[in-house]
This record gives sequence, C-alpha cells and structure tokens, in this order.
Amino acid sequence: MTDDGKKKLGERIRRARMDSGITQKALAETLGMSQGVISNVENGVSTIDAPDLPTWAAALNKPIMFFFLDEPLPPEERAQAILDLLSAKQRERVLEMLEFMALGMRYKGKL
Repeated sequence: MTDDGKKKLGERIRRARMDSGITQKALAETLGMSQGVISNVENGVSTIDAPDLPTWAAALNKPIMFFFLDEPLPPEERAQAILDLLSAKQRERVLEMLEFMALGMRYKGKL
C-alpha cells in the first residue's frame, strides 16, 4: 500500500473510531493489540492486513467498504464492489448464500 493509501485508511479508521465514540485504548483491547498499533494505523505509519480488515470493521461497526470509498454507493454498485474483492470461487459461494437467503425470505413473506 502506498503512503497515501496508508494515510487515507488511517484517517478512515480514526473517523470510524470517533463515530463509535471509543478510545484508541478500547479499540486496542477489543482487537487484542496495543494502543500503539492503533495509533500507528491511524497516523498512516502502518496499515492493516487485508484479512484483518473485517475484524476491524466489526469492532468499529462499519461496513468494510467504508474504509475504501469516499462516497456511499448505490446498493447495486456496493454489491459489485464487494464481490470484486473476492475470488471467483468465493463469489460463487456468496451468490449461492444470497440466493438461499432470498428464497427463504420470499417463502416466509419477507420480500
């Protein structure tokens, strides 16, 4: 990740943390790491490994795309952006799950 990318991600992490009203220390405890790591990420000194981003997003109560996009996307574009993060095999599995969920919701009258 470029230095500019680290800074942008760090700014979004800080914004998400502040939106959630939690301190760096509390976030660090939730994630099982030191406050220094949180500070380094927020300041763009270090970054988050891609596999760890869902854990950070959950701790900050934000969708993963919050950390990548400047503006919210319409649902169809958001879905495509999420699918683009996955391998072909993962996409197929996600689509199977969505289909199963949609059929279940339709059957239960929730669609």
